Amino acid sequence: MFSIQNNVNSLIAQHAFAQNNIQLMRSFTKLSTGLRINSGADDPAGLIASENLRATLSHLEAESRSLERADHVVATADAALGEISELANRADELAVASANTAGMSQEEIEANQMELDSIIDSVDRIASTTTFNGSKLLDGSFSMTAAHDTFTFDSAQPNDLGATESGGETYTLSDLKSGGALAIDGGDAATAAQVLRTATGQIATARGRLGTISANTITPALNSLNVAIENITAAESFIRDTDFAFETSNLARNQILGASTLNNLGVANSQPRMVLSLLG
Repeated sequence: MFSIQNNVNSLIAQHAFAQNNIQLMRSFTKLSTGLRINSGADDPAGLIASENLRATLSHLEAESRSLERADHVVATADAALGEISELANRADELAVASANTAGMSQEEIEANQMELDSIIDSVDRIASTTTFNGSKLLDGSFSMTAAHDTFTFDSAQPNDLGATESGGETYTLSDLKSGGALAIDGGDAATAAQVLRTATGQIATARGRLGTISANTITPALNSLNVAIENITAAESFIRDTDFAFETSNLARNQILGASTLNNLGVANSQPRMVLSLLG
């Protein structure tokens, strides 16, 4: 039955056209943003799960960045200790050469002492100026927390290296400088050699500890975090991201339905005119 007063077919077509436009806009939004969930209305449960995963991911990424920075701190300290180790080995050479005075002039011994003074000053400078983000690493004051463990870095200053007891006194690397009790140009050569051996051992031990921190604490924790970040990112992406193949097919479907509905709306609106033509 055709009706002029109420065009029911037109109302049906208009409603279908409006609903189709809503679906079309949703498809456009998902394809434009790359997200399947753009608001709570898209998937309430999925939104909750996605936001929880994002919060966890943010926490893990912050912890990962912190561990990477800790590894850089360890590498910086290790590189500085490597330089100090080279200097300590050279100091040991000078002490041994000066202890064996056969055929060596006093001028040569004094020259060795001058070089040794320079070496000790360099050790002090490296220990005092090796910093990371404003924190001194090798003056005995630095500690850091990584992977829920706290690590303290040993001092590499001459006053703290090579502590050796002899004759009721404790000597360190600084005592090998000119005028010191163990100066190689006239001091106790045997004790001086022991101080240098002790200092070399301390430096090697400190570098070993740093290597252990990096290899057995920071690196495993960082690897574990990266695996967790990868898995959580994949899970969050599966929940929230747009499936472009699926959504593109939805878009094409909605476009076809929109064209079809618009055509039907035209037909429904022409029906009353057909009835009026009968009256004419």
